[in-house]
Amino acid sequence: MKYKRDESYRFTFSEPISCSFTIVGVGEQTIQSKVAKGEIMDLSPQGCKLQSLLDIHLEKEVRLQVEFKLDEEFAGILAVGVIQWKKRKGISHYQYGIRFVKDDVLKNKITDDLKKYVRK
Repeated sequence: MKYKRDESYRFTFSEPISCSFTIVGVGEQTIQSKVAKGEIMDLSPQGCKLQSLLDIHLEKEVRLQVEFKLDEEFAGILAVGVIQWKKRKGISHYQYGIRFVKDDVLKNKITDDLKKYVRK
């Protein structure tokens, strides 16, 4: 069986992590949407699964800027990524698979913060 993910690990949270996000691009166009609220269901250095009430149409590539903290004691993380897939969850929620834009500093920050978060 071939897995779609080629990453070393993905951490699933028992309680989702609150986040805010904005749409910063659709197709070739750069935009700046209003801030929306969401929850991060799982996280890896390469991306995350985000859940929101917002129904984002994916006719073109959609880029998001996601901002979150794993814990109050941690510094905030700001990541830009591309929506890879969308799934309806229940009556009013949508889940999105986000692949972060390649950024070694971001990958290291997420890895370090996840290690600290797991140790707590």
